[in-house]
Amino acid sequence: MADESGTVTVAEMRRRRRAREALNDRVKDLTDAQVVASRKTAADLAEAKAAADVAAAEALAVAIRVYGGPAEVTELTGIPVTEVERAGRAVPTARVRELLDGLQGQAEAKLSGKGKRTAAVNAIGPGAEAEGTAPAPGMTVPAQESAPAPEAAAASVS
Repeated sequence: MADESGTVTVAEMRRRRRAREALNDRVKDLTDAQVVASRKTAADLAEAKAAADVAAAEALAVAIRVYGGPAEVTELTGIPVTEVERAGRAVPTARVRELLDGLQGQAEAKLSGKGKRTAAVNAIGPGAEAEGTAPAPGMTVPAQESAPAPEAAAASVS
């Protein structure tokens, strides 16, 4: 604070210097925190990129195996043949087999998932699928007699 003559007191100069030093210290702290956070983010992104590169190479290697060669994969994806071949060589054959087995298991599970619904409807009882309702848990559905097949009905008439 300045006195009436416009001069600044020694105490005021010290207060301003301490305030400036405190501000500089805070700026340094914030800068340090920003550097640490940025470096951590960069490291995390580099790790994620490496994982994505491995996954992409594995996917290309599996595609080469499924489609029969890099030329077919290039035709489907538009990725240059050299890049497809390089990715295919980078993945060990055992890993490709492991990934293919996993994909086959997923495909079988999806295909058998439809069978699970049919098995569940059969366990509930006949007619439940047609009506679109299922009995409450613990309830049973009485067995329904099915109509004779048209061939059997025609044979019994003649």
